[in-house]
Amino acid sequence: MEGRWIGDIRVVTSGTSGQVSSGGAVISESELVFSVDYQDGETFIGRSQSSDTSGSSAGISVWGTIRSTGLEAMFVTSTGGNGLIWFESPTVFEYCYTNVTEESATAYCAVLTKEE
Repeated sequence: MEGRWIGDIRVVTSGTSGQVSSGGAVISESELVFSVDYQDGETFIGRSQSSDTSGSSAGISVWGTIRSTGLEAMFVTSTGGNGLIWFESPTVFEYCYTNVTEESATAYCAVLTKEE
């Protein structure tokens, strides 16, 4: 898994009354970069960053583990979020993320491709 994984995301977020659409949520689009910096067997450590965050930001820290089947993984983040990964091939996986705080809820899924 080590390396950079990139894909487009469509994020749904709860918002304050001034920014909420008629459906009750804020929808935005950006690019997600998920970097796996270290893997030891089934465990991995990395970070994720979307294109709408500051360029100087190191991203959100991610800690995860791959299931014994090798087909799925789960992870938690430094912001209290969590997610799942489904491996489609050695260079493609689907990455789904949710985060709920007192202020907002966020969710998205993306197909990420490993950067060569």
